[in-house]
Amino acid sequence: MRTAAPGALLVLIMAQPNMATGMMPYYRHAWTLAPLLITAIFAAYLFALTPTLSLLGTPPSRRSWWWRIGAGSGFGVAADAAMAVAHSPWPVVVARVCAGVSVGLVTGSLAGLILERKGEGGRTAMAVATVLGSALGTIAAAVVAQYLPAPGVTVYLAHAALLAVVAVAVLGDRAVRPASQGRTGAPAPTAFEPPIVGYLSGIAAWVSAGLVVALLPSYGAELLGTTNLAILALPVTLYLVTAWLAQRAIPPNRLAAEPVSAQWIIIAGVALGAAVSWIPNLALLLCAGAVAGCGQGLAYRAGLRIVSATTPPDQHARSASRFAGVAYACAAVSTLALGAIATVASMRDAVLAAAAVLVLAATATTVVRRRATARAADSLPAQQISTTA
Repeated sequence: MRTAAPGALLVLIMAQPNMATGMMPYYRHAWTLAPLLITAIFAAYLFALTPTLSLLGTPPSRRSWWWRIGAGSGFGVAADAAMAVAHSPWPVVVARVCAGVSVGLVTGSLAGLILERKGEGGRTAMAVATVLGSALGTIAAAVVAQYLPAPGVTVYLAHAALLAVVAVAVLGDRAVRPASQGRTGAPAPTAFEPPIVGYLSGIAAWVSAGLVVALLPSYGAELLGTTNLAILALPVTLYLVTAWLAQRAIPPNRLAAEPVSAQWIIIAGVALGAAVSWIPNLALLLCAGAVAGCGQGLAYRAGLRIVSATTPPDQHARSASRFAGVAYACAAVSTLALGAIATVASMRDAVLAAAAVLVLAATATTVVRRRATARAADSLPAQQISTTA
């Protein structure tokens, strides 16, 4: 139980901000929300998460884990309470801010606790918990809202109760019992890439995430003519799950020019999503979510590996937080812009605009990599002459 509790808490923490995703078509209908307001609600979470993660997300010591876990769990419960009483968009914005602070506070501390208790296997456990929480939050909230009474209340009260119980269990067991260290494989070598390539890859990954999570359920409702929340949550859930599965199935550096290849996979998925506006079909929308999810997982992993490779080991946590902060901030801005396009023009135009932005990012990544390769090739003869002399 003591090894499972931190992972369970991470699942619940990651589920909270994703619960609104599965229910967004319900809120859009009940409150007649414009796409711009929908994306503003989504972006509020990222705008709160980014500074929290940057300023407080990396605990300096084990002792500082516990107040972060306690405070972060408290903000998670507060987010549930705000959502449960919301009868207009503004309490939802407050809830999203609380959720962003919650995730930003607890992620680093729970990561340290899970690694302490599970050893290197904790890295897989963290990845599973993050994806499981995001996917479960999306689909479970939609199913509960669709088939149980009080759709805007029941799911949040149930989540708040579970979150409080598990948080108390984690905070009540602070004993240090390190996991036995098993054999670990050496990390796959990473060819040198300019850090800007890593940042561009991470930005592309999260621009696609903003599009999918903020607008895809409403886009599907508009095109498919259905109000079934469970069905509308499926493409987002598939996107999240395939993002994780792609990272598990495809080893790092297996794809040629992985940062670029991954971004073009995302673009292919977004293009399939755009095709749904001409060929309204649930299977096509699900395929779009799956393809874009594969690219998102690979692009974010490639970006994080590139940025980490350019920093010393004792700075990896800080560089990872900086990388995530840049990606989240760009996702928030782009999501607001896409919401504005969807409001002024149409959802289809917003999807096409996202595809154009992603093509620009992939092109920029290609150009930067080629210039870096050319510079490396030019410097090689000079190094050989110096060595010979």
